[in-house]
Amino acid sequence: MSTILAIDDDYSNLVLIETILKRNFPDSEIITSLSAEEGVKIAKQVMPDTILLDIMMAGMNGFEACEILKQDEETKHIPILLVSALGQNYENRVKGLNLGAEAFISKPFQKPELVSQVKVMLRIKKAEDLLRKQNQDLELFIKKQTKDFNTSENRFLQISEYANEYYWEINAEGKYTYVSAGIEKILGVRAELVINKEYLFDFHNSVNHEKSRDVLFGIFNKKIDYKEIEVLCRTKDGRSIWLTISGFPIFDEELKFIGYRGITHDVTLRRRAEEELKKSLLEIKRDQQKLKKLNSELLVVEEKERRRIAEYLHDGIGQILSYVHMNLSSIQKKNIVPDEIKEKLKKISGFLNEAIIQSRLLTYDLSPPILYELGLLPAIKWKLSQTESDHNVNTVFLSDIDLVEMNNDTKILTYRIVCELLANITKHAQANNIRVSVHKNDNFYIFGVTDDGKGFEYKGKNALFKKGGYGLFSISERLESIQGSLIIESRIDKGTKATFSIPIKNN
Repeated sequence: MSTILAIDDDYSNLVLIETILKRNFPDSEIITSLSAEEGVKIAKQVMPDTILLDIMMAGMNGFEACEILKQDEETKHIPILLVSALGQNYENRVKGLNLGAEAFISKPFQKPELVSQVKVMLRIKKAEDLLRKQNQDLELFIKKQTKDFNTSENRFLQISEYANEYYWEINAEGKYTYVSAGIEKILGVRAELVINKEYLFDFHNSVNHEKSRDVLFGIFNKKIDYKEIEVLCRTKDGRSIWLTISGFPIFDEELKFIGYRGITHDVTLRRRAEEELKKSLLEIKRDQQKLKKLNSELLVVEEKERRRIAEYLHDGIGQILSYVHMNLSSIQKKNIVPDEIKEKLKKISGFLNEAIIQSRLLTYDLSPPILYELGLLPAIKWKLSQTESDHNVNTVFLSDIDLVEMNNDTKILTYRIVCELLANITKHAQANNIRVSVHKNDNFYIFGVTDDGKGFEYKGKNALFKKGGYGLFSISERLESIQGSLIIESRIDKGTKATFSIPIKNN
């Protein structure tokens, strides 16, 4: 069962919202609050699945409440829908979204619009909860594998204190002249069956006999020390075991070479632990790939939802507003309407026209139709033009190709990456000039986003993620999921250049 928290200091508005939510979400628990202070406390106690938050309230306003909730580690994942008569103001929308709110809805709102937005918030919460749970499961899995490996290592260290080993000595011909009794415990062979009968080069039951012979014979001829030469052997009862052989040359008083002394260890447990670790690392790598794939799929689902909402705004609310605007204009032109009423109708018509403009801007912010109708390059040009207009920066677009051929999912991913990089620049870089370039080689489309802002010290995606730079980390992860890549070049006060590549084939 979902829990929805509505916060509004206007009692009549709160009752209206509560009535709509109870009627359309009968299986959900609806909680209300008449102040932002109380609402924040309830949110931290109840942890609702989404919050409807009014902006203009006495005392703490909606922006302040939103900022508090989004900065709190426990509540920052709760989607917030800002509900306010100020929603038509572009600056207020931007402020709310920058504070972390997921969406805006303007008063007065249509019931279907409110219901649709709440459904979107609940879907976002459900998807984020799923992703967060899978992240937690992966972390627990990694911790378990690490603990198991450390346990294996500790076990091996304990065993090594009482290690299975035997000592040996060979003469100048390489024949065993001494073998300790430990050989029987390890190989199942009595020492008297080896002494003066077998050679170090013909190591007992060596699986890779020729290879082992060449290695040991080569060292013997050089008369040098050697450590932990690994040999795969079979015991008398047919079991495969790994041994390491270490030795050093011995000389008589006249420095004449008379043979080798050494020690042989049974390292089968260590080799098994190493093999298990390799398997564990492969499993972790596969799980990471699954997580990356899920992240990419979540992006596609999010984009489809954006487009659906944008189409609803354009085909539904936009058409209704346009129809009402035309009818008001028609009435205004008739002479039967008194001048006083005409003046009021003129003002109302102006408000409607502004609402139409704002709904169209919101439609483009959510999912620009130009991306689907004209393609990726025109959409990037449009986004640059919007950035230049909204943030008072100079922009340049350079491309040596006229058409980028991609499937829809990759096209959406590429566009969102460009938008993310542009948003980073306008939010952090304090740049005056932005340049976006596009070109291709035999295997990749290559996109460059460059600014002349204040720059930063880039130490790789993982270091940036630890400092809260999730945006660039997320871009890099999404690119890796399609065999693309991201390169960041930045210096303090020297600007930043982000270059990312998209594979041409199989994108």
